[in-house]
Amino acid sequence: MLRFISGRSLRGTVRLILFGALVSILPACSSFSTYPPDGNGPRIYPWIAPGPEVMATGLRQAHARVAPDQPLVYNLPADISQLAWNDVQTRLGPDARAMRPGDRVVWNLERYGINNTRAFAEIGYWNEGKGVLVTVSMERENIGPFRVTHVQRWYVDMSEPRCQNPEFVSRRGDRPTEVEDATSDADAPEASDDDSGTSESESGGEG
Repeated sequence: MLRFISGRSLRGTVRLILFGALVSILPACSSFSTYPPDGNGPRIYPWIAPGPEVMATGLRQAHARVAPDQPLVYNLPADISQLAWNDVQTRLGPDARAMRPGDRVVWNLERYGINNTRAFAEIGYWNEGKGVLVTVSMERENIGPFRVTHVQRWYVDMSEPRCQNPEFVSRRGDRPTEVEDATSDADAPEASDDDSGTSESESGGEG
């Protein structure tokens, strides 16, 4: 049964649950890395694999589980390069499009995390000012594709998304304060096919 709790309390609860699951399954593993970064684990870059795959898989599954009959209009976190946006768009396909100013029904990717063979994505589903947080958990074999293992809805307080579509937002201009420490394109390594960072997941149903 779903309970209505504050966004801050939920974040702490979710992280405790995820941490407990990781400790019980992989007692020697390192902390998962997230984007936007939370200071735990190595830094990951959204345009380096498997970042685009995790973001696209999370968005696609949240849309399919919550409101598949609506258009998939998505938004990514601030300060993500055009390269990563293009990669996510390609993976989502022509039926999806990036958020534009004024859109009121949006799947907003709040953050994602990676820990080797585990990953998660948190997507805020917004419909005319009302939001639901959807956590999509994933696993994979070695460097194979991620498969969805669990999808959880949370009814929490969230801030409405700001459009971060590079078509409308300068990547070098006004940078939102919540990701001030995000590395710019010029400071980060170039994209490659190698996987980077770490991942987190819950066990459960099928993607």
